[in-house]
Amino acid sequence: MTDSVRLKWLLAESDARAGTEAGKLPLLSVSISWGVRRREASDMTTRAASDDLSNYKLCRAGNLVINRMRAFQGALGIAPEDGVVSPDYAVLQVDPRVDKRWLNYFLTSGFAVAAMASLVRGIGGTDVGNVRTPRLNISDLQSMTVPLVSADEQRVIANYLDRETARIDMLIEEQRRLVEMLRARREAAIRSALLSGLDNVEKAPSGVGLLGAIPKHWRVIPARHLCTITTGSEDSGNAIDGGEYPFYVRGREILRIGHYSFEGEAVMTPGDGQGGTGKVFHYVNGRFEAHQRVYVFTNFVGITGWYFYYYLSTFLLPVALAGSNTVTMESLRRPLLADFRVAVPPINEQQRITAYLDDQTAKIDTLIVEAERFIDLARERRAALITAAVTGQIDVREMA
Repeated sequence: MTDSVRLKWLLAESDARAGTEAGKLPLLSVSISWGVRRREASDMTTRAASDDLSNYKLCRAGNLVINRMRAFQGALGIAPEDGVVSPDYAVLQVDPRVDKRWLNYFLTSGFAVAAMASLVRGIGGTDVGNVRTPRLNISDLQSMTVPLVSADEQRVIANYLDRETARIDMLIEEQRRLVEMLRARREAAIRSALLSGLDNVEKAPSGVGLLGAIPKHWRVIPARHLCTITTGSEDSGNAIDGGEYPFYVRGREILRIGHYSFEGEAVMTPGDGQGGTGKVFHYVNGRFEAHQRVYVFTNFVGITGWYFYYYLSTFLLPVALAGSNTVTMESLRRPLLADFRVAVPPINEQQRITAYLDDQTAKIDTLIVEAERFIDLARERRAALITAAVTGQIDVREMA
């Protein structure tokens, strides 16, 4: 790429505010994954959804919109329609002689993203708490160069990438749907085994509305009669690198620590935290430590710890939290856990069910891993193709 032109000759920043047009235009957002699109109601924070948007920036269809704090990760794109965007975004008018699709591909290519990352040195950052948040200055962006290619060549490159990325995106979407289907199949297999067992036997009402009927010879028992329910006593700050024992905290990550308070078989779930109430569960059989807001179920009676893990992780959220104010509080209380009712088969049947589920979930998990690996490779292929096309590493005219 010997011949090039600076972006300052192709991009002009616009700072027009929405004013009275704010209520007439959609709110747009910028993402690494999808570029610029309408901000869905489910994506809006309370602040963005309720504030006066008259001071938001006005952008027109065809403008380049950049999230300056994540531009060096590829968070930019061409606006598909008129709209308003966060005042923290940058809006730029694109020279009409430039094919906007080509420019978008170039700026999201690995080559351009790496160039932007090299320009972010904390200059123009803002203090969030005590942390300096780097942003890409528009003047730095405009100092970057792009290949000087004709309008016809830009169009050919854009057409080629539209076609090839659409094919890759279709394959990725197919694999995403496969992953969703496999996860649904996994959940259905677990729920069926935990509510119906593996044998065709007579059923009776469980007494728990969301569980429905269960095998007649099973019992429904509150968790407090099946195990001891306690909590850890440690704080996350007590974790140490390379600690001898696993340390279960309020998130999904398992830390390490130099001592232990628990030994044996246990199931755990955080009472609150970033993982989400009723969404993080752990099983352990050995020595370990736990956070003061992590509930620890131990000393199982009449139920195996592994069966209890399957049951708790499957039904705590839909059953115990259904209609409970803990959903909004994002906090579990011990009485709720103590009263959580478990459908309990005989021990030998529990062991058959967990062995069956181990086998079924392992097979499904293998398929999920393969599909997700395919998605990762397809994304890498897509990114490499874009970079190769816009930097001239491949001559797309021969492939038109």
